[in-house]
Amino acid sequence: MNTAEREKPSSYRYAMTNAGTPWIYIVGERLLVALRTPSEPAIVEQLWTLVTSAAATFDDALRVIPNMSGGQPASFVAMERAEGDRTTVKVLVHGEAVVDAHADGSWKRITSGDKDWRRDELSGVEAVAAGGLTGEPGAPVSGVSFPLASGVIVANRIDWTAPGVLAGLDAAQDGAREAAAVPAPAQTPPPAVVSPQSPPHFHPSPAETHTVIRPPAHRVQPEDDPAMRHDGETVLRRDIAPPIRDETVLREAPLIPDDPKTLLYGFRINGGQAYPLDAVHYFGRNPRQPRIPLPDPSRLVPVVSGSKSVSATHLEIKQIGDSIVATDLKSTNGTSVIPPQGHWRRLRQGESVVVVPGTFIDIGDGNVIEILPPWPGV
Repeated sequence: MNTAEREKPSSYRYAMTNAGTPWIYIVGERLLVALRTPSEPAIVEQLWTLVTSAAATFDDALRVIPNMSGGQPASFVAMERAEGDRTTVKVLVHGEAVVDAHADGSWKRITSGDKDWRRDELSGVEAVAAGGLTGEPGAPVSGVSFPLASGVIVANRIDWTAPGVLAGLDAAQDGAREAAAVPAPAQTPPPAVVSPQSPPHFHPSPAETHTVIRPPAHRVQPEDDPAMRHDGETVLRRDIAPPIRDETVLREAPLIPDDPKTLLYGFRINGGQAYPLDAVHYFGRNPRQPRIPLPDPSRLVPVVSGSKSVSATHLEIKQIGDSIVATDLKSTNGTSVIPPQGHWRRLRQGESVVVVPGTFIDIGDGNVIEILPPWPGV
């Protein structure tokens, strides 16, 4: 590596994908710690103080991180770099954490295997990826990644590359993708064989890989449904008043004022499918609606909580005009909020806070709600 390349700074990049559980990355100049969500804000604060200290060491960080979470081995990564002619990396993976390291021209995957943890030290490291990696070792990021110098962020994956190495790795990955994209030589297809047992109009279709549920184009009225017509025996009394239609409760319509400038935001849990905030949403282990009926439509969103750290009805999120309001519903173990480019904070029981797109809300047991930008098409 020449002097010009060595003068270029090393690079971190993080990515938020649509799959997997988000991780909390505490990134300093030499030290990096990745904790799978959720994690106590106090621990994150301690680690941030450590990774930004010139005197802190790899083992100092390990003494702060709990080994257990919810009765199971905690999942985390701790890494320390020593840059020189050949970059040396100390790494410890714990639980379900995964690290990919590129050294001496090849990728190596580091996991805990059948143990709770594994510690390793590598020399000549040129790139590292960490988090809940599920693809092949060294697989590039699927989606958009963003640069990071240092800080505390929530993402699915983080990558580090040594000075002057990023262009070479990108070229190698691009070459592999181009080679895979070259079509195979055309071959003359064999003569078609028509089965006499298949009718000429029969064309089997491939199995669907995605189910799309669409609203009905036409609602069947009771008088048009044969099952709802008079059967000749039931007495229909005309003196009974019909039910009153409540125009204020729109169970199937988005909660959007008439103002065309109003935006409809969305959310997703653990990087999964996105949903619009078209109603008041209640999140919890076994959520229930308030005892007093509300005039606005509502939706219950149950989440998995093996340790029961998530309360039955834990959190309310609703859109009021163009504002998004999150309210802790007097949960037992609390709710943590980290706004974009802001500080992690824990809500008091019953506290409400206005949140913006890019905010992550941690309700416990790995359940992290992300507030999304305005819903497409609105």
